[in-house]
Amino acid sequence: MDAERWRQISALYHAASARPAEERAAFLAEACAGDEALRQEVEGLLNAPASAKGFLQGPALAAPFVTESAEGRLARGGGPAATRSLLTGRRLGVYQLQERIGAGGMGDVYRARDTRLGRDVAIKVLPRAFTDDPDRLARFEREARVLAALNHPNIATIHEVEESDGLRGLVMELIEGETLGGRIARGPLNLAEALTIARQVADAIEAAHEKGIIHRDLKPANIKITPAGAAKVLDFGLAKAFAGDRAVDLSGAPTVTSNRTQQGLLAGTPAYMSPEQARGQAVDKRTDIWAFGCVLYEMVTGHAAFARDTVTDTLAAVVNSEPEWTRCRKASPFRSRA
Repeated sequence: MDAERWRQISALYHAASARPAEERAAFLAEACAGDEALRQEVEGLLNAPASAKGFLQGPALAAPFVTESAEGRLARGGGPAATRSLLTGRRLGVYQLQERIGAGGMGDVYRARDTRLGRDVAIKVLPRAFTDDPDRLARFEREARVLAALNHPNIATIHEVEESDGLRGLVMELIEGETLGGRIARGPLNLAEALTIARQVADAIEAAHEKGIIHRDLKPANIKITPAGAAKVLDFGLAKAFAGDRAVDLSGAPTVTSNRTQQGLLAGTPAYMSPEQARGQAVDKRTDIWAFGCVLYEMVTGHAAFARDTVTDTLAAVVNSEPEWTRCRKASPFRSRA
């Protein structure tokens, strides 16, 4: 097995390991599209005993997205939040990478220290497959310049694109707090709390739309709630920047792109896609409005409007079904008390 194939297997293994078990099959189906042997290699590692996985932790795999295994974290008393990467401690220009705070198909996100300005930032380190494609990289940098022009209190700010020692990262405002998805996981929000957050998200969407920018992947995981209660929309427009005009994303988790359609852009997360996204058609700002409705529904009911057990069933529900509206009535403060 050559070194490049080895790195590819390792990167996918660790990316899949970072996801809940029920999401791994869908993730690998998309990430390995057209390469069944690759999918089987990675699934074999995921299903292997812990002792058989130890070789993946060796120094030969010192690539950007090689992370410590779940077994290793548990052995030293760490949980999912304790995930470390071999990038921890490295420098990216003036930025010192401190800890990995998120993972997805568009890159791992690190808390980093800006040693020049003395501030903490978030850096999304781009995957090697992305940075090795000159066309995608040039398109991404064009989109990043447009996104950096967004200036709104409810949109996470993009500072710059940084490159150093073969790594390239998107430097962003570090938002403290939990995601809206994390908040919903503890139970539905009361109507007043939901509307307060919804107004801020709507303001962010409107401001971006006025500049011709569509989010394309609005969901609770892309909305942070600060300790002060402010909503901050993350990754505005990055679905297009990473995917380009011919990409499709069918993952149920963070965005992973693959070339499967020749018409328009389908990039996002199935449960929050608009029908035109699910059909692979061109999208406009209305697709964000649809996703906003899905997010509001989920805030007040505690349930995703269209989520089903599989990606295929979820997309079918988006195109053909209605949400369970009775859940909204149950959440309403005006429902009958009889």
